Amino acid sequence: MKAIHVIRREYVENVRRKSFIVTTIVVPVLMAAFFVIPVLFALIEPDKQYRVAVVDQTGELAPDLAAALADTLRDGSRKYLLETVEARGDNFEAARAGRVGALQKDEVDIVIAIPAGVFSEGKVAYITREERNYNVLERFQDVLTDVVLKRRLTAEGLDYDRVRVLTSAIEVEMNQLTQEGSVQKKHFLGEYGVVFVFVMILYTAILSWGMTIAKSIVEEKGSRIVEVLLSSLSARDLMVGKLVGVGLAGLTQLALWTVMGLALTGSAAPAVMAQIGPIDIPPIAFVYFVLFFVLGFMLFASMFMVIGAISSTEQDAQQMQAIVTLPMIIPLMSLMLFMQNPNSGIAVAMSLIPVFTPLLMLARIILLMPPFWQIGLGLALMVVSIYFAVTFAARVFRVGILMHGKRPSLREIIHWYRIAS
Repeated sequence: MKAIHVIRREYVENVRRKSFIVTTIVVPVLMAAFFVIPVLFALIEPDKQYRVAVVDQTGELAPDLAAALADTLRDGSRKYLLETVEARGDNFEAARAGRVGALQKDEVDIVIAIPAGVFSEGKVAYITREERNYNVLERFQDVLTDVVLKRRLTAEGLDYDRVRVLTSAIEVEMNQLTQEGSVQKKHFLGEYGVVFVFVMILYTAILSWGMTIAKSIVEEKGSRIVEVLLSSLSARDLMVGKLVGVGLAGLTQLALWTVMGLALTGSAAPAVMAQIGPIDIPPIAFVYFVLFFVLGFMLFASMFMVIGAISSTEQDAQQMQAIVTLPMIIPLMSLMLFMQNPNSGIAVAMSLIPVFTPLLMLARIILLMPPFWQIGLGLALMVVSIYFAVTFAARVFRVGILMHGKRPSLREIIHWYRIAS
């Protein structure tokens, strides 16, 4: 079969391209960074000592604050060096202004101004010059809240520790009932990240390799290489060879992405899990991922082949690519809506539309395994759609591959289809 030679040629040419090597390396790094970098930034705490001036109009809270801020640096020294400035009555504003002046001269790093009305109004000023460390601000807020609350409760004759136990917050854990009847603990942030990564990889792979086919056809038409190829093989063999060869190159890249992704995230996995919780991906999801890539690629690649066959320049092809890319963007835009209720009527209906099925059905499988009849129906509709899409593409490809000049109208494309049949 002559198509085998085309398959080999297309596969070898695509995996040797610089773009293949670059995207194979860059995409896993970006996807890993999506999970790892925010977690690492959240975990990294600068090992810095802060000079803190506490202007206390109450005359009571500064000692409690100093006792509560017992944080230490890696070398064992105190993280917060507190300077207490008592400023009762009318001296408060002047003392605060004086410490703000010291802040301006870089003699202190933080000024905490505690007014006398803190017990009733619950407001404290936190003043810095350039420091934007939210963790430090949050630490002071938590400690000041505890210190003031303890004083309030003591004034009412209540025990702070007892009240804290009685009023401790309730943690509500999200659990999900699976199709098998078991209950599994779920984490929304982790699930969203997994679904996003899987869907984005699938979207990127299908779109990029589909566009590769269109670009390849346009280049071969422009250089007249296609005429040489068609002198020794049929248009059908050329089309099949391109579909299979480029598809295999795409599968190769997916396999490399998987290996690299696991290697990149492996060392950071404990930190990621600690932040977003355990991630539960059903093993069958990986099988469906490959299956939806193959079917999605064949469906969209057929459309891209039509674009390549009817285009004479890359500019023409780029202008028409929106027709194909739009059906892939819609699932991405509605992904958050479907994540909230993956078995809603609209989610089921849209996941059964062939152009939406690869992305939306995969998302539903990862979130909450839908009934098998829905998956089977979605796959069956995709296969039928692929049959018609490939048939239409093959007939248009047979005529359009040798056409040059003005881009044909829809009527002309239909005419090509009819004469090719």
